[in-house]
Amino acid sequence: MGFLTWLEATGLAEWVRSSNYGYPSMIGLHAIGMAVMVGLSLVIDMRLVGLFRGIPVHAMNRLFGVAWIGFGINFVSGSALFTTQATSYIVDVIFMSKMTLVFIGAITAAILQPAVARAGSWPSGRIPGGAKAIAGLAIVVWIVAIVLGRLTAYL
Repeated sequence: MGFLTWLEATGLAEWVRSSNYGYPSMIGLHAIGMAVMVGLSLVIDMRLVGLFRGIPVHAMNRLFGVAWIGFGINFVSGSALFTTQATSYIVDVIFMSKMTLVFIGAITAAILQPAVARAGSWPSGRIPGGAKAIAGLAIVVWIVAIVLGRLTAYL
């Protein structure tokens, strides 16, 4: 726990924890990053499970770059927020469950991105069952991660 205690004592942690701008700016950036990453991921995943059939699957490929920018914003802002209570968060089951799901959500996006890029070569234009299953899993993972993230602030 020595590293985590040190992390909580850094200037960044102190700024986020006690300045008038630190926490509001980090939580605001976190909300924006989440809206971008999870929002775009859900649109892509819902298209892969069969919704929004009027949008070609290959058109979804363009959304991944922006989604990853949202993920980066969340990584930076979430890391800054983590510094404020690192020793508490690391033993919090809800927080660690959320982080596990975020990791799984990122993996599903990383798996689906090249699959969507190859959508034009799918036989008969049909979405492969594996892509549908991963997209369905991703929908559940992102929703539960968001709920757990909100609970982290209150429990």
